Amino acid sequence: MQTITSKDNAKLKAVRALVRSKKERQETSCFVMEGIRALNALPAGSGLASCKLKEVWVSDDQFALAEGFDVPVYAIPHDFMEQLSDCQTSQGLLGVVEYTPEALEINPEHGNYLLIDNLSDPGNLGTLIRSAAAFGFDGILLHGDCVEVFNPKTVRATMGALPFCRCWQTDDTAFTKLAELGYDLISTVITGGENLHEATFGPKNVLVIGNEANGVSDAIQKRAIRHLSIPISGNVESLNAAVAGSIGMFSLMSQGE
Repeated sequence: MQTITSKDNAKLKAVRALVRSKKERQETSCFVMEGIRALNALPAGSGLASCKLKEVWVSDDQFALAEGFDVPVYAIPHDFMEQLSDCQTSQGLLGVVEYTPEALEINPEHGNYLLIDNLSDPGNLGTLIRSAAAFGFDGILLHGDCVEVFNPKTVRATMGALPFCRCWQTDDTAFTKLAELGYDLISTVITGGENLHEATFGPKNVLVIGNEANGVSDAIQKRAIRHLSIPISGNVESLNAAVAGSIGMFSLMSQGE
């Protein structure tokens, strides 16, 4: 374990850049993740092979959190950790994770995928990633101008689930591939779609969740072969995008059991 006490240390500056800069994350293929449970999943091998723990940073008043990691460990003053952390109160431990981008792979036999269209809120994206991992979805397709997967707020909202869920940025060629493989593109709509509680699903599904304010784009609505609505009561006009997506994924997962 190496102790760093200077704010101007080059390694510390590099981590600070990863926290603050999307460009830095893209150029280095690295991102920052906090929390003991999430980091333990990486060296243990239970996370995706495309995510590899590169180094660990620990607050100098919580050395015990960094025990057992077979990567370089750096201890920094508590106030340094607070400045790096995306949480209101730091967990005292964060890791730099190196990721290897993977080519889009769609299961030709069966599968459930979530397609996210122009989602802008990192908390919503992180929650959807967490739900997709929890409900056994095969991956997430990001379409259009979506918030960055490795944004620290997105990563934090996944609650450690990011290393268990494949995410791909896609373009229109993905729709051709999905159609050729016989996948049903199912768009969520506020009203006028099939009642989710009464719908049945086949073995190949792509559930679409759209932008928080504008919903699913017209271009994807036109491509969809089915439209689903979640029945709600009272004076609520619509559900939060992450809530709607999680309900939809649970419904698809339940039918597959």
